[in-house]
Amino acid sequence: MPRLVLLAHPAVASAVGRELGRDIEYHASLPSTQVRARELASLGASTGIVVANEQTAGQGTHGRAWIAAAGMSLLASWIVRPAPAAPALFTALAGVAVARALAALGREGASLKWPNDVELDGRKVAGALAHGASDDGGGLLVIGIGINVHQRELPAEIARTATSLAIAGHPVDRLALLARLTNELDRLARADQRGAAMSEWRARSTLLERAVAVRSGAREFSGTADSIDDEGALVVRTADGVERVVSGEVRLA
Repeated sequence: MPRLVLLAHPAVASAVGRELGRDIEYHASLPSTQVRARELASLGASTGIVVANEQTAGQGTHGRAWIAAAGMSLLASWIVRPAPAAPALFTALAGVAVARALAALGREGASLKWPNDVELDGRKVAGALAHGASDDGGGLLVIGIGINVHQRELPAEIARTATSLAIAGHPVDRLALLARLTNELDRLARADQRGAAMSEWRARSTLLERAVAVRSGAREFSGTADSIDDEGALVVRTADGVERVVSGEVRLA
């Protein structure tokens, strides 16, 4: 039996939660872990992890569906209070947490594509989305992460651009990945870790210091990807100056 599904037993979820310092809510199937985590946060939860064995309405960037059949992916959302950074910045840095967790479990070499993709061999293996809200306690973040783990093949519409740990030759135990990823996210939430995380993001980035083409809303332009700022926006140097890309499609030119 895959170990992640053992979280369905309250005693197991409680024991793992104590080890990680967080309450764990497990679902065999759920429309979206992030939506459920936001519901819990609105009810006053200060920490916690929502985990699902299957998502039926998961979302990726720009409202795209995140396809995740039962038992194939790690699907989880973390409630983080107080908010350690702007949502877009922490989304990018969550990629660092994923890359570190994979390396700790033996899969080195993950790269990061702004704003929220983790790639292996040039294909997406994981993505992150963050939702922020203001409150009287320093703000709230809910960070949702999906990692393709056990898929041996992917739907035709994404097979050229996506991969899984199994396809990449290194499947891992999802419960071990959840534990390691939680530890890495908690590290990133500390202010004294921000500089090292930003440096690692730059080192792993597939876009920085390279020519890129950007589509942001109705605008299209090209330039050189320079950095990400403290709000998580991509800074692009163009022939006319500097453009700050908050959202949009960015590809190598």
